[in-house]
Amino acid sequence: MELATLITQTWQDFAKLKSVPETADILVPESMPLLWFGNLPAYQTSSLRVLTVSKNPSDAEFGANKRFKELKDLLTAPSVNSTCYQKALNAYFQEAPNPWFKQLAKFLPVFDAAYAPEKSTQSCALHVDLFTPIATTPVWPALSKTQQAQFDMIFPKLLAYLQPDIILTSLSAPNLKILLGKVGDQVEEIFNEEVPGKAAKYVRAYRVDQSVIVINGRNFQGTYFGGMTESFVKTCLQKIKALA
Repeated sequence: MELATLITQTWQDFAKLKSVPETADILVPESMPLLWFGNLPAYQTSSLRVLTVSKNPSDAEFGANKRFKELKDLLTAPSVNSTCYQKALNAYFQEAPNPWFKQLAKFLPVFDAAYAPEKSTQSCALHVDLFTPIATTPVWPALSKTQQAQFDMIFPKLLAYLQPDIILTSLSAPNLKILLGKVGDQVEEIFNEEVPGKAAKYVRAYRVDQSVIVINGRNFQGTYFGGMTESFVKTCLQKIKALA
């Protein structure tokens, strides 16, 4: 599927959600779909395509945050200026990104990658969301099953377009199973290391369809790869990199 088609479909989904009583009230006011975070053209030309994945965008991207204030013309879904929209998303990490990304950003150098590379030799990582690119309040895990069922998952189509080599995430077991099922059919666990004496603190990796490496770390109170030392996580990631 072409990018323009993905963008159009995402905005049409957004317009539908705004018109449905069950979901209209949970959409963040003055928000818009965030199909990806980061420099897509740079990601596509990177030697290693590294993708980080969470559940859905934070409401902190809007409201008091004026990052997208110049894009008010984009907020009349489903009509969207695709050129302006892509430019805004591509520039996300160029100025004051959400502090939430710092936790994942510090592990990207293991793969010679960064969200905003300072060296031409570095790969440009991209971030997307598993369940929906649309910000909600409350965030995805707190929505009812009925509300969640109203959202069309664009992730599989986006994944097919992005074709990542590495996926870095920190999800619960049920959500990880969903992600792996969207990545491919054949899933092989290739790495599993726990903090000594702490079975709930771990880093695991899977090879999907003999190509994509999916890395999942323990999520601690909403913190990706949380509750573990930075040194432990980086050592695990270096071992996984050697298996890629």
